[in-house]
Amino acid sequence: MDSTIQHTLITIGGVNYDIDVSQILYLSSFVDFQGKAQPQGTKLVHGPIPLIDVALKGIQSGYRQCFRALPPDLSQHHILCETYDFLGIDILGEQYVDQIFADLKACKTDYELEYKRYLAIKGNKSKARDAAFKLLYLILMGEFRDENKDSMKVFNAVLFIVSHSATFKWKTRTMIRAAYQERFVVTLKQIARLDEWLKGDTADDVDGDNTTTDESSDENYNSDYS
Repeated sequence: MDSTIQHTLITIGGVNYDIDVSQILYLSSFVDFQGKAQPQGTKLVHGPIPLIDVALKGIQSGYRQCFRALPPDLSQHHILCETYDFLGIDILGEQYVDQIFADLKACKTDYELEYKRYLAIKGNKSKARDAAFKLLYLILMGEFRDENKDSMKVFNAVLFIVSHSATFKWKTRTMIRAAYQERFVVTLKQIARLDEWLKGDTADDVDGDNTTTDESSDENYNSDYS
């Protein structure tokens, strides 16, 4: 078996997957080990890996897809994040709260001066939605350097997501909020602020990846609100 082949057919939990193992440390090591242990082997079989189908979809098509694929159940998101950790996927890279927040803001329309006219530059909603999952992963799996200071930074990022419903749909906003409230001590003032934006939300607001959605939710947002 040639372990240098990038796309490899692996049966995981009885389901066949065609995977670029170069992106996944654990599966790359698994393929390499099996190739050495059974040089004449033609089939790679691995036991079940929780939510592997969702994990692969996130790797292949962007982490934003994870919100669409999972129900609004925080325990399922915990399992998915643990699977990513097991697979050796570096979700965060070198990013921390500030860098993730900057990517969240990529959804907003910017303006550039050209020939004495300001031209609108459409925001990158896919980048922002991927960043939302990174924030979720950080909240559920990350370690914080300064619990008090960082909790405020995370709250501001959560509030940004909750307050931009044209970019971040119902399941995303609901799970981000639930993760924050599970991980940190939340003040009554913070709960009231989050309630203000989520009031009237329904599950009918399906999480899509339509990057042409109108950015009508660029409301007056105070990023320093606590």
